[in-house]
Amino acid sequence: MTAAQIEALELFQDIANRPDMHFSMMFQPGDLQLLNNHVMLHARTDFEDYDEEDRKRHLLRLWLSVPNSRPLSPLMKDVYRDVRPGTWRGGYPSASGKIVFHSNVTQD
Repeated sequence: MTAAQIEALELFQDIANRPDMHFSMMFQPGDLQLLNNHVMLHARTDFEDYDEEDRKRHLLRLWLSVPNSRPLSPLMKDVYRDVRPGTWRGGYPSASGKIVFHSNVTQD
């Protein structure tokens, strides 16, 4: 990367890390968070779970496909099998690298 590109990325990160440009939240039982991964930056901090099985966190993820979505870059084709707007794309690969596509819903 060029010095200008590195400088631009550092500026981008500095702006994103400003307190007035982000918020933090701690999930509580029953919480729901909806966001669009393609227009919003997000990150997670380390999470330490309880040792007791009945106290462990139970987190579910759901990838929604909405009719008025934006097209994705063709460079994302290997991750999201269909980059056209309004199509069902599936989720991002897990830490293992495995990509799993499930659907119980048919598209009109």
